[in-house]
Amino acid sequence: MRAVMFHEYGDPNVLQIGEAKEPSASSKEVVVKLGAIGVNHIDLDVRDGTSRFDIQLPHIPGLEGAGTVIEVGSEVTNLQVGQRVAMTYLRTCDECDYCRSGNEIFCAKRAILGERLPGTYAEKIAVPASMCLPIADSLSFQSAAASIVTLGSAWHALTSRAQVKIGETVLIHSIGSGVGTAGVQVCKTAGARVIGTVGSDSKIQQALDAGADYVFNHRTIDFVDAVLEYTGGQGVDVVLDMVGGDALSRSMLAMRPNGRLVTVGAHGGEVVDFDAIAFFRSHVTYMGSHSQSRLELRKVLDLLADGTFIPTIHGIYPLEEAAETHRLLANRENFGKVLLDPSL
Repeated sequence: MRAVMFHEYGDPNVLQIGEAKEPSASSKEVVVKLGAIGVNHIDLDVRDGTSRFDIQLPHIPGLEGAGTVIEVGSEVTNLQVGQRVAMTYLRTCDECDYCRSGNEIFCAKRAILGERLPGTYAEKIAVPASMCLPIADSLSFQSAAASIVTLGSAWHALTSRAQVKIGETVLIHSIGSGVGTAGVQVCKTAGARVIGTVGSDSKIQQALDAGADYVFNHRTIDFVDAVLEYTGGQGVDVVLDMVGGDALSRSMLAMRPNGRLVTVGAHGGEVVDFDAIAFFRSHVTYMGSHSQSRLELRKVLDLLADGTFIPTIHGIYPLEEAAETHRLLANRENFGKVLLDPSL
């Protein structure tokens, strides 16, 4: 089986196409022939060793995937050969109280595809049947794979955690990212206005075309000043941050009283200075958001199938160009989701 793997930590050049062991399904597993694979920033961290995960080399990265079931384990009753599925990236015990209550994202035994487990940068993968969600024939593998992390994360952060409401204003940092572009759609569907930051002027019009109401380059304009000017000094109700660093520490200065600040990532800085005075005087609620439940992902996949959401896809590349996709993400050259397609 063809797969993208690395034998040592390093830059994108360590990614190589190789032959991996053909997967087979255990009693509770299925084998999925992958039709589309999502590329994420966490893949870069795993590849260069900054993720601090204890993994065995050589390693196959990748969290996201959608495809067709080609083998079913002896105890699997909810899936069949030929079924089209998207996969969650969390492997859990399926037995603890968290798993049984639909909060499997907190399972103490959870493990993530492409981190401690072999990932999706391959032609096929074996996973527990519980990780697979059937998708409609109308939903392409590309759209499904492009949305598991991005739209799933944005949906959980903005609806379950921040509970964005009609008439509110949301600031989305790095609005051109996969989660950022998905967040625009979630906010607009909820009836909220959207302000976005980008790192280059070339992305401003793209973000406006994607539905944002106001977008600016944070490298040339101070984002706090820009937000306060646009909102008449009022600030925003919600901030969706996947950057961390300075963007996180200063976001409270751009928020209304009783605002909600939700974090889904920190690639721009994991440890930040924190102004406790600004925090408690403004009654800001700060919340973390990691992953989404299978029930939430089921909802997202249904909304994709009926056309409510349409993922923004930057490009689709063959497995042989995995290194190039990592360079795109590292240089922030993408607008929307980057995918791999094993059939190309």
